[in-house]
Amino acid sequence: GYGYGYGYGFKYGNAYGVPELSGGSAGGGRPSVPPAPSSSSSSSEKTNDGPSSPISAALNAATNAFPLWVLLGAVVGMTAPSMVTWFKGTAITLALSVTMLGMGLTLELDDFVDAVKKPGRVALGVALQYTIMPTLGLVIGRLFPVARPVAVGLILVGCCPGGTASNLVTYLGRANVALSVVLTTASTFLACLLTPLMTKTLAGTLVPVPASGLFASTLQVVLLPILGGLALKRWFPEAVRKVTPFCPPFAVVTVALVCSSVIGSSRTAIAGAGLGLIAAVATLHACGFALGYGLAGAFGFPEPDRRTVSVEVGMQNSALGVVLATAHFADPLVAVPCAISATVHSCLGSALAGTWRALDDGKRAQR
Repeated sequence: GYGYGYGYGFKYGNAYGVPELSGGSAGGGRPSVPPAPSSSSSSSEKTNDGPSSPISAALNAATNAFPLWVLLGAVVGMTAPSMVTWFKGTAITLALSVTMLGMGLTLELDDFVDAVKKPGRVALGVALQYTIMPTLGLVIGRLFPVARPVAVGLILVGCCPGGTASNLVTYLGRANVALSVVLTTASTFLACLLTPLMTKTLAGTLVPVPASGLFASTLQVVLLPILGGLALKRWFPEAVRKVTPFCPPFAVVTVALVCSSVIGSSRTAIAGAGLGLIAAVATLHACGFALGYGLAGAFGFPEPDRRTVSVEVGMQNSALGVVLATAHFADPLVAVPCAISATVHSCLGSALAGTWRALDDGKRAQR
């Protein structure tokens, strides 16, 4: 997630309309209404000097059209896969790392301190993820007319931890980026125990998790780049101020390319799976987004944190699911829901992020 303000404790740049995370509030939480400018916020306001308004407007418009770019990428992946399947392996890792570096440029260290100071909120967020999605995977696999291996694949998707794409969508959805990173990291560490345990409990199969590789990928793609961005912001604030407005569009391009590449690589399996499987996967993630948001609200989470929990619950590390399914299940159908999941949750998540952005822009225009 990247730090875009929604009027929930985030600030919009005065000069070019690109928001930046403000530091943690004195009470450790994020106010529902942004505080009035003061001397304590001068450093954030200094970063608001940037490109001219027309350029800013164009960048913001391109970012707000995130769902359209992802949908376009999906169409290209299905109709002309050779145009996007080159984007894989190292290219994806590098692009995601650079995107996470951009996230770090928009964050403040206080945001992470604020998130860590609320272990109860972090624990609850992880608990919601590892209860809502596995249960949904089990129920939907029984309700929809899908083959047994496909039902196992739905459970496996639900038992996977949060993925990097959830951080990107949180960023684009102007939610609590720091909390998103903390939740993703916590769920990833717990995946070594919970993913095989819950998959065995619900699907009757033990799935070994490649722990060392999973942790190494998390460090490489998420934690280290974000920490690097925080360091660059501290040491080179002027340069960071100039490049920050371009981080969101870059994130959009990255997610669209990842989705189109996954679809292009799996288009035969997707075409052969039928609408029933696609509907089952879409229902799984849509319910995850809705229940994550609703239950976070019921537990008293503020709006940015509700959005974060919604995204973290609704989006899984589907790539891990594909790896586990192909390595540990004899039936190739188990991997198909995981492959489709990567695209479905990105499309739904991007649409949700775009909706939140539009709502916030509308509220800002009314003020």
